Amino acid sequence: LAEVWVTLFCVITAVLLHFVKKLGAEVDELKANSKDSKSLETLIKKRRSVFPKDYNGRKVPRDVIEKMLEAANWAPTHGKTEPWRFVVLSGTAVRQVQSILNEEAKKHVKEGTEEYDYLLKKIARKTKEKANVSHLIAICMKKVKNKKGGFMPEWEEISAVACAVQNMHLVATDADVAGYWSSGGWNKGLASDRIKKLLGLNDEGDRCLGMFHLGMSDRIDRYKASRKPWQDKVMWLDAIDEDVKMM
Repeated sequence: LAEVWVTLFCVITAVLLHFVKKLGAEVDELKANSKDSKSLETLIKKRRSVFPKDYNGRKVPRDVIEKMLEAANWAPTHGKTEPWRFVVLSGTAVRQVQSILNEEAKKHVKEGTEEYDYLLKKIARKTKEKANVSHLIAICMKKVKNKKGGFMPEWEEISAVACAVQNMHLVATDADVAGYWSSGGWNKGLASDRIKKLLGLNDEGDRCLGMFHLGMSDRIDRYKASRKPWQDKVMWLDAIDEDVKMM
């Protein structure tokens, strides 16, 4: 009889130890998830648009850029069209595409005017400021048919691309890489036939939504930001007034 009780005690003890161990693992997982959640919130608040004038000329590692693009690929996409497309430019390609964009910008301004003179000064200033850019990533939207054979509304596809860029920027922030989405010329130089051909945007409705500038910087911490309280921008509704329902 004593042996039976000993055996029963050992079995109960083993079962209890199993559940204690399992409970401990679940607690550890909850703690890890809580830590990850706090880290994500901190990362979101840390993200900044860091301008090319503050880049130091060091190159962004390729593996960081690949992680950025992988994160971008997990953006939400209504209709499962995945409309985001990216073209990564480095080396002489950065200067060459900037030169093309400058030429295209001049086509939209009459030579000899004050506006033209201002444009030339702006081009000279921007060229100097962008000398230390490591990479340019062309942010593109490709018109893609959904599974039903139709196209999604353009605003939804642009929104999907913007979400992809946010994912990309957060990974850059986590790697201490400076990033800046410039949308200048989206309806001019970036919409030109030369640029669209270069970027593989061959179909009607394909768009380049800007250039994401990448670089290393010693001045990221100098970029400060603030937001007005989120509570001022949110309305909670538990019920709808009768007069509204009757409208």
